[in-house]
Amino acid sequence: MARLDAGNSSALKTLGSVGTLGLEMAAYLLIFTKGGQWLDSRFDIAPILERVGVGIGIFAGFYTIWKRTRSPRAEATPELDREGGAPGVTDPGVEPPRNGDDPNTSLESS
Repeated sequence: MARLDAGNSSALKTLGSVGTLGLEMAAYLLIFTKGGQWLDSRFDIAPILERVGVGIGIFAGFYTIWKRTRSPRAEATPELDREGGAPGVTDPGVEPPRNGDDPNTSLESS
């Protein structure tokens, strides 16, 4: 059995994420298809609502995939601060503070 380290852990997390997405998509498809079949038998209008259920299940599955794949980008993008700029972004002509410098003090011009 392979030993878990930092590299394998990341791969396992990715594999788990992909597996979860597949299970969620299958669950949406199954639930909405079976719901459509049940409604078809109840109202005696077979295959109409089953097909609607399949369509909704596919849409819900792909929507979940779309939402999950967009969330890391949304988290990585910092929100704008009160002045309208991204936090931590300085003017191109200003040198950023070095380690140990107080970021709240202004830098002296050279």
